[in-house]
Amino acid sequence: MKKSLIVTSILFFCVLSNAQVPQGINYQAVARTANGMIIPTQNIGVRFSILDGSVTGTVLYSETHTVITNSYGLFTLAIGKGTPVTATFPGINWASGTDKFLKVEIAPAGGSNYQLQGTTQLLSVPYALYSEKTRLLAGNNTINITNGNTITGNYQAANNTILLTGNTIAGNYQAANNTVLLTGNTIAGNYQAGTGINLTGNTISHNLVAGTGISIAGNVISNTGSGSNLWIPDANGIHNQSGHVGIGTSSSTTASMLTISQENTGGFSGAMDIYSGDVYHTVTRFRNTTVNQEWQFMVGGSTNPYQRPGTLAINNTRTNRWPFYIDPNNENIGIGSNGPVMTDPKSRLHVFNGDVNIDQIGSGIILKSPNGSCWRVTIDNTGNLVRTAITCPN
Repeated sequence: MKKSLIVTSILFFCVLSNAQVPQGINYQAVARTANGMIIPTQNIGVRFSILDGSVTGTVLYSETHTVITNSYGLFTLAIGKGTPVTATFPGINWASGTDKFLKVEIAPAGGSNYQLQGTTQLLSVPYALYSEKTRLLAGNNTINITNGNTITGNYQAANNTILLTGNTIAGNYQAANNTVLLTGNTIAGNYQAGTGINLTGNTISHNLVAGTGISIAGNVISNTGSGSNLWIPDANGIHNQSGHVGIGTSSSTTASMLTISQENTGGFSGAMDIYSGDVYHTVTRFRNTTVNQEWQFMVGGSTNPYQRPGTLAINNTRTNRWPFYIDPNNENIGIGSNGPVMTDPKSRLHVFNGDVNIDQIGSGIILKSPNGSCWRVTIDNTGNLVRTAITCPN
Protein backbone atom coordinates (compact mmCIF):
# COMPACT_ATOMS: atom_id res chain seq x y z
CA MET A 1 0.00 0.00 0.00
CA LYS A 2 1.32 3.45 -0.94
CA LYS A 3 2.18 5.58 2.04
CA SER A 4 1.13 9.20 2.49
CA LEU A 5 1.79 11.40 5.43
CA ILE A 6 -0.59 12.83 7.95
CA VAL A 7 1.24 15.40 10.05
CA THR A 8 0.04 16.11 13.54
CA SER A 9 1.97 19.20 14.52
CA ILE A 10 2.61 21.38 17.52
CA LEU A 11 4.09 24.85 17.34
CA PHE A 12 5.74 26.12 20.47
CA PHE A 13 7.85 29.17 21.08
CA CYS A 14 10.58 30.11 23.47
CA VAL A 15 11.25 33.73 24.34
CA LEU A 16 14.05 34.24 26.84
CA SER A 17 13.35 36.91 29.45
CA ASN A 18 16.93 37.96 30.11
CA ALA A 19 18.80 37.27 26.86
CA GLN A 20 18.58 38.01 23.17
CA VAL A 21 15.30 36.90 21.58
CA PRO A 22 16.02 33.63 19.65
CA GLN A 23 15.59 33.80 15.89
CA GLY A 24 13.54 30.65 15.50
CA ILE A 25 10.20 28.93 16.10
CA ASN A 26 10.20 25.36 17.40
CA TYR A 27 8.02 22.97 15.39
CA GLN A 28 7.15 19.39 16.35
CA ALA A 29 5.01 16.90 14.44
CA VAL A 30 4.17 13.17 14.08
CA ALA A 31 4.25 11.65 10.60
CA ARG A 32 1.55 9.05 9.93
CA THR A 33 0.23 7.07 6.97
CA ALA A 34 -3.13 7.80 5.40
CA ASN A 35 -4.50 5.08 7.69
CA GLY A 36 -3.17 6.83 10.73
CA MET A 37 -0.18 4.57 11.28
CA ILE A 38 3.01 6.30 12.42
CA ILE A 39 6.01 6.34 10.10
CA PRO A 40 8.98 5.45 12.29
CA THR A 41 12.63 5.98 11.45
CA GLN A 42 12.14 7.42 7.98
CA ASN A 43 13.96 10.20 6.11
CA ILE A 44 11.53 12.97 5.01
CA GLY A 45 11.84 16.51 3.55
CA VAL A 46 10.02 19.47 5.05
CA ARG A 47 9.46 22.94 3.60
CA PHE A 48 8.17 25.85 5.70
CA SER A 49 6.87 29.14 4.26
CA ILE A 50 5.80 32.30 6.11
CA LEU A 51 2.97 34.00 4.18
CA ASP A 52 1.81 37.58 4.53
CA GLY A 53 -1.84 38.51 5.00
CA SER A 54 -3.66 35.27 4.05
CA VAL A 55 -3.28 31.57 3.27
CA THR A 56 -2.46 32.59 -0.32
CA GLY A 57 -0.40 35.65 0.61
CA THR A 58 3.08 36.65 -0.50
CA VAL A 59 5.90 34.40 0.66
CA LEU A 60 7.96 36.45 3.08
CA TYR A 61 10.35 33.61 3.86
CA SER A 62 10.75 29.92 3.04
CA GLU A 63 13.26 27.23 3.99
CA THR A 64 13.78 23.46 3.67
CA HIS A 65 14.81 20.73 6.11
CA THR A 66 15.76 17.06 5.92
CA VAL A 67 14.90 15.09 9.05
CA ILE A 68 14.55 11.45 10.20
CA THR A 69 11.47 10.56 12.25
CA ASN A 70 12.09 8.67 15.50
CA SER A 71 10.67 5.29 16.43
CA TYR A 72 7.34 6.97 17.24
CA GLY A 73 7.19 8.92 13.97
CA LEU A 74 8.02 12.13 15.83
CA PHE A 75 10.29 14.83 14.41
CA THR A 76 11.27 18.26 15.76
CA LEU A 77 12.56 21.23 13.75
CA ALA A 78 13.27 24.91 14.33
CA ILE A 79 11.66 27.21 11.78
CA GLY A 80 14.33 29.74 10.94
CA LYS A 81 17.23 27.25 11.22
CA GLY A 82 16.74 25.46 7.89
CA THR A 83 18.23 26.09 4.47
CA PRO A 84 16.79 29.43 3.23
CA VAL A 85 15.02 29.39 -0.13
CA THR A 86 13.39 32.84 -0.05
CA ALA A 87 14.75 35.81 1.97
CA THR A 88 16.00 35.42 5.56
CA PHE A 89 14.20 34.65 8.79
CA PRO A 90 15.57 37.67 10.74
CA GLY A 91 14.38 39.88 7.88
CA ILE A 92 10.69 39.08 8.42
CA ASN A 93 8.80 42.25 9.33
CA TRP A 94 6.58 40.94 12.10
CA ALA A 95 5.35 44.51 12.73
CA SER A 96 3.94 45.11 9.24
CA GLY A 97 0.40 45.18 10.65
CA THR A 98 -0.83 42.18 8.63
CA ASP A 99 -1.47 38.60 9.79
CA LYS A 100 1.19 35.97 9.20
CA PHE A 101 0.50 32.35 8.11
CA LEU A 102 2.65 29.21 8.23
CA LYS A 103 2.49 26.81 5.25
CA VAL A 104 3.89 23.29 5.77
CA GLU A 105 4.86 20.96 2.90
CA ILE A 106 6.25 17.41 3.19
CA ALA A 107 8.38 15.33 0.77
CA PRO A 108 7.61 11.73 1.95
CA ALA A 109 10.63 10.19 0.23
CA GLY A 110 13.01 12.82 1.49
CA GLY A 111 13.47 14.50 -1.89
CA SER A 112 11.93 17.68 -3.29
CA ASN A 113 8.49 16.34 -4.24
CA TYR A 114 6.69 18.42 -1.62
CA GLN A 115 3.03 17.87 -0.81
CA LEU A 116 0.95 20.53 0.96
CA GLN A 117 0.01 19.48 4.46
CA GLY A 118 -1.79 22.66 5.47
CA THR A 119 -1.59 26.40 6.19
CA THR A 120 -2.43 27.91 9.56
CA GLN A 121 -2.45 31.42 11.00
CA LEU A 122 0.28 32.39 13.43
CA LEU A 123 -1.24 34.00 16.48
CA SER A 124 0.24 36.43 19.01
CA VAL A 125 3.15 34.41 20.43
CA PRO A 126 5.51 34.65 17.43
CA TYR A 127 5.29 38.41 17.60
CA ALA A 128 7.55 38.26 20.65
CA LEU A 129 10.23 38.23 17.97
CA TYR A 130 9.26 41.80 17.19
CA SER A 131 10.19 42.91 20.70
CA GLU A 132 13.83 42.81 19.66
CA LYS A 133 13.13 45.73 17.35
CA THR A 134 10.28 47.51 19.13
CA ARG A 135 10.28 47.91 22.89
CA LEU A 136 13.63 47.76 24.65
CA LEU A 137 13.44 47.89 28.45
CA ALA A 138 16.76 48.68 29.98
CA GLY A 139 18.03 47.27 33.21
CA ASN A 140 19.65 49.33 35.92
CA ASN A 141 23.24 49.24 34.70
CA THR A 142 24.68 49.89 31.24
CA ILE A 143 23.16 49.09 27.84
CA ASN A 144 25.52 49.63 24.92
CA ILE A 145 23.93 49.65 21.43
CA THR A 146 26.46 50.47 18.70
CA ASN A 147 27.50 50.05 15.10
CA GLY A 148 24.61 50.80 12.80
CA ASN A 149 21.60 49.12 14.42
CA THR A 150 18.08 50.15 13.54
CA ILE A 151 15.85 50.58 16.60
CA THR A 152 12.13 51.03 15.92
CA GLY A 153 9.05 51.21 18.07
CA ASN A 154 8.98 52.17 21.74
CA TYR A 155 12.20 52.50 23.70
CA GLN A 156 12.11 53.19 27.43
CA ALA A 157 15.42 53.74 29.12
CA ALA A 158 16.29 52.66 32.64
CA ASN A 159 17.79 54.64 35.47
CA ASN A 160 21.49 54.30 34.81
CA THR A 161 23.52 54.57 31.62
CA ILE A 162 22.36 54.00 28.03
CA LEU A 163 24.95 54.28 25.26
CA LEU A 164 23.56 54.65 21.75
CA THR A 165 26.14 55.21 19.01
CA GLY A 166 25.71 55.29 15.23
CA ASN A 167 22.16 53.89 15.22
CA THR A 168 18.89 54.81 13.59
CA ILE A 169 16.18 55.22 16.24
CA ALA A 170 12.58 55.49 15.09
CA GLY A 171 9.33 55.55 17.03
CA ASN A 172 8.85 56.78 20.57
CA TYR A 173 11.89 57.25 22.77
CA GLN A 174 11.51 58.17 26.44
CA ALA A 175 14.70 58.95 28.27
CA ALA A 176 15.44 58.01 31.85
CA ASN A 177 16.48 60.13 34.81
CA ASN A 178 20.21 59.49 34.82
CA THR A 179 22.64 59.44 31.92
CA VAL A 180 21.70 58.80 28.29
CA LEU A 181 24.51 59.33 25.81
CA LEU A 182 23.38 59.64 22.20
CA THR A 183 26.18 60.17 19.70
CA GLY A 184 25.98 60.24 15.91
CA ASN A 185 22.46 58.80 15.75
CA THR A 186 19.47 59.63 13.60
CA ILE A 187 16.42 59.90 15.86
CA ALA A 188 12.96 60.07 14.30
CA GLY A 189 9.57 60.00 15.98
CA ASN A 190 8.66 61.37 19.39
CA TYR A 191 11.48 62.10 21.80
CA GLN A 192 10.71 62.96 25.42
CA ALA A 193 13.69 64.22 27.36
CA GLY A 194 14.43 63.17 30.91
CA THR A 195 16.79 64.74 33.45
CA GLY A 196 20.49 64.83 32.57
CA ILE A 197 20.28 64.01 28.85
CA ASN A 198 23.27 64.56 26.57
CA LEU A 199 22.65 64.79 22.80
CA THR A 200 25.87 65.23 20.83
CA GLY A 201 26.19 65.22 17.04
CA ASN A 202 22.75 63.73 16.42
CA THR A 203 20.06 64.42 13.87
CA ILE A 204 16.67 64.64 15.60
CA SER A 205 13.48 64.84 13.56
CA HIS A 206 9.75 64.75 14.27
CA ASN A 207 8.29 65.89 17.59
CA LEU A 208 10.35 66.93 20.64
CA VAL A 209 8.65 66.97 24.04
CA ALA A 210 10.45 69.31 26.43
CA GLY A 211 11.58 68.35 29.89
CA THR A 212 11.43 70.45 33.05
CA GLY A 213 12.22 74.15 32.49
CA ILE A 214 12.49 73.85 28.69
CA SER A 215 10.04 75.27 26.16
CA ILE A 216 10.13 74.17 22.50
CA ALA A 217 8.20 76.17 19.90
CA GLY A 218 8.99 75.19 16.31
CA ASN A 219 12.77 75.27 16.05
CA VAL A 220 13.19 77.55 19.11
CA ILE A 221 14.28 75.94 22.40
CA SER A 222 14.14 78.28 25.39
CA ASN A 223 14.47 78.17 29.16
CA THR A 224 11.20 78.59 31.06
CA GLY A 225 12.55 77.97 34.56
CA SER A 226 11.11 80.13 37.32
CA GLY A 227 13.04 83.37 37.86
CA SER A 228 15.51 82.73 35.05
CA ASN A 229 16.44 85.03 32.19
CA LEU A 230 14.83 83.93 28.96
CA TRP A 231 17.45 83.75 26.24
CA ILE A 232 15.82 83.32 22.84
CA PRO A 233 17.77 82.46 19.66
CA ASP A 234 16.72 84.44 16.60
CA ALA A 235 17.89 85.04 13.03
CA ASN A 236 20.53 87.54 14.18
CA GLY A 237 21.87 85.72 17.24
CA ILE A 238 20.34 85.53 20.71
CA HIS A 239 18.37 87.99 22.86
CA ASN A 240 17.02 88.21 26.39
CA GLN A 241 13.35 89.09 26.76
CA SER A 242 13.29 89.68 30.53
CA GLY A 243 14.16 93.37 30.06
CA HIS A 244 17.31 93.60 32.20
CA VAL A 245 20.53 91.61 32.11
CA GLY A 246 23.05 91.40 34.90
CA ILE A 247 26.62 90.19 34.42
CA GLY A 248 28.64 89.49 37.53
CA THR A 249 25.61 90.31 39.68
CA SER A 250 22.50 88.39 40.70
CA SER A 251 20.17 90.79 38.90
CA SER A 252 19.96 94.21 37.29
CA THR A 253 17.99 96.42 39.69
CA THR A 254 18.80 99.80 38.11
CA ALA A 255 17.25 101.43 35.07
CA SER A 256 20.07 100.09 32.95
CA MET A 257 19.28 97.36 30.47
CA LEU A 258 22.73 95.88 31.15
CA THR A 259 24.58 95.96 34.47
CA ILE A 260 28.16 94.71 34.71
CA SER A 261 29.50 94.25 38.23
CA GLN A 262 33.08 93.34 39.15
CA GLU A 263 34.68 93.02 42.56
CA ASN A 264 37.92 94.93 43.15
CA THR A 265 40.54 92.25 42.65
CA GLY A 266 43.53 94.57 42.23
CA GLY A 267 45.78 94.18 39.22
CA PHE A 268 44.61 95.19 35.75
CA SER A 269 41.49 93.12 35.15
CA GLY A 270 38.60 94.83 33.37
CA ALA A 271 34.86 94.50 33.82
CA MET A 272 34.35 94.30 30.06
CA ASP A 273 36.74 93.63 27.18
CA ILE A 274 35.86 94.53 23.60
CA TYR A 275 38.43 93.38 21.09
CA SER A 276 38.72 92.19 17.52
CA GLY A 277 41.29 91.37 14.87
CA ASP A 278 39.58 93.64 12.33
CA VAL A 279 42.22 95.44 10.25
CA TYR A 280 39.85 98.41 9.83
CA HIS A 281 38.88 99.15 13.45
CA THR A 282 37.45 97.93 16.77
CA VAL A 283 34.23 99.77 17.61
CA THR A 284 31.75 100.34 20.41
CA ARG A 285 28.64 101.95 18.92
CA PHE A 286 25.96 104.06 20.64
CA ARG A 287 22.79 104.78 18.71
CA ASN A 288 19.53 106.62 19.42
CA THR A 289 16.90 106.23 16.75
CA THR A 290 14.67 109.05 18.03
CA VAL A 291 17.23 111.66 16.93
CA ASN A 292 18.84 109.60 14.17
CA GLN A 293 22.31 109.96 15.71
CA GLU A 294 25.10 107.46 16.19
CA TRP A 295 28.49 107.84 17.87
CA GLN A 296 31.35 105.37 17.83
CA PHE A 297 34.31 104.86 20.13
CA MET A 298 36.93 103.46 17.79
CA VAL A 299 40.49 102.12 17.85
CA GLY A 300 41.97 102.42 14.37
CA GLY A 301 43.08 99.25 12.66
CA SER A 302 46.13 98.70 10.49
CA THR A 303 44.41 99.64 7.20
CA ASN A 304 41.91 102.34 8.27
CA PRO A 305 42.18 105.21 5.71
CA TYR A 306 40.39 107.76 7.96
CA GLN A 307 41.96 107.08 11.35
CA ARG A 308 45.61 106.34 12.07
CA PRO A 309 46.36 102.82 13.41
CA GLY A 310 46.04 102.58 17.19
CA THR A 311 44.40 106.01 17.60
CA LEU A 312 41.41 106.24 19.97
CA ALA A 313 38.68 108.39 18.45
CA ILE A 314 35.05 109.40 18.83
CA ASN A 315 33.34 109.50 15.46
CA ASN A 316 29.93 110.85 14.43
CA THR A 317 28.80 108.39 11.77
CA ARG A 318 26.16 110.81 10.40
CA THR A 319 28.76 113.46 9.48
CA ASN A 320 31.88 111.27 9.43
CA ARG A 321 33.76 113.81 11.57
CA TRP A 322 36.12 113.25 14.49
CA PRO A 323 35.42 115.57 17.49
CA PHE A 324 37.92 113.85 19.81
CA TYR A 325 40.94 111.57 19.47
CA ILE A 326 44.16 110.54 21.22
CA ASP A 327 47.46 109.66 19.58
CA PRO A 328 48.95 106.66 21.47
CA ASN A 329 52.51 107.44 20.34
CA ASN A 330 52.81 110.84 22.06
CA GLU A 331 49.52 111.11 24.00
CA ASN A 332 48.58 114.28 22.09
CA ILE A 333 44.86 115.00 22.21
CA GLY A 334 42.90 116.51 19.36
CA ILE A 335 39.57 118.29 19.86
CA GLY A 336 37.45 119.28 16.90
CA SER A 337 37.73 118.15 13.29
CA ASN A 338 38.98 119.72 10.10
CA GLY A 339 37.59 117.10 7.72
CA PRO A 340 36.51 113.48 7.31
CA VAL A 341 40.10 112.25 7.63
CA MET A 342 41.61 112.57 11.10
CA THR A 343 44.53 115.02 11.41
CA ASP A 344 47.27 114.32 13.94
CA PRO A 345 47.27 116.76 16.89
CA LYS A 346 50.47 118.85 17.02
CA SER A 347 50.61 119.34 20.83
CA ARG A 348 49.40 117.72 24.01
CA LEU A 349 46.10 119.55 23.42
CA HIS A 350 45.31 120.65 19.90
CA VAL A 351 42.03 122.44 19.17
CA PHE A 352 41.16 122.38 15.47
CA ASN A 353 39.12 125.20 13.91
CA GLY A 354 37.68 126.54 17.15
CA ASP A 355 38.06 128.52 20.38
CA VAL A 356 38.73 127.56 23.97
CA ASN A 357 35.92 129.28 25.85
CA ILE A 358 36.32 129.88 29.62
CA ASP A 359 33.18 131.61 30.89
CA GLN A 360 33.75 131.26 34.65
CA ILE A 361 34.98 134.64 36.06
CA GLY A 362 38.28 134.23 37.86
CA SER A 363 39.16 131.06 35.99
CA GLY A 364 41.78 130.97 33.30
CA ILE A 365 44.88 129.19 32.14
CA ILE A 366 47.32 127.91 34.80
CA LEU A 367 50.98 127.99 33.79
CA LYS A 368 54.00 126.70 35.74
CA SER A 369 57.20 128.80 35.74
CA PRO A 370 60.74 127.34 35.59
CA ASN A 371 61.23 127.90 39.33
CA GLY A 372 58.17 125.74 40.12
CA SER A 373 55.73 128.59 40.85
CA CYS A 374 52.25 128.55 39.37
CA TRP A 375 50.45 131.50 37.79
CA ARG A 376 46.86 131.83 36.67
CA VAL A 377 46.37 133.99 33.61
CA THR A 378 42.96 135.71 33.49
CA ILE A 379 41.62 138.91 31.90
CA ASP A 380 40.23 142.18 33.34
CA ASN A 381 37.31 144.28 32.13
CA THR A 382 39.50 146.22 29.69
CA GLY A 383 40.97 143.13 28.03
CA ASN A 384 44.31 143.22 29.80
CA LEU A 385 45.87 139.91 30.88
CA VAL A 386 46.19 139.54 34.63
CA ARG A 387 48.80 137.23 36.17
CA THR A 388 48.03 135.92 39.65
CA ALA A 389 50.39 133.72 41.70
CA ILE A 390 48.59 130.64 43.00
CA THR A 391 49.42 127.40 44.75
CA CYS A 392 50.16 124.75 42.16
CA PRO A 393 47.36 122.21 41.83
CA ASN A 394 48.10 118.78 43.24
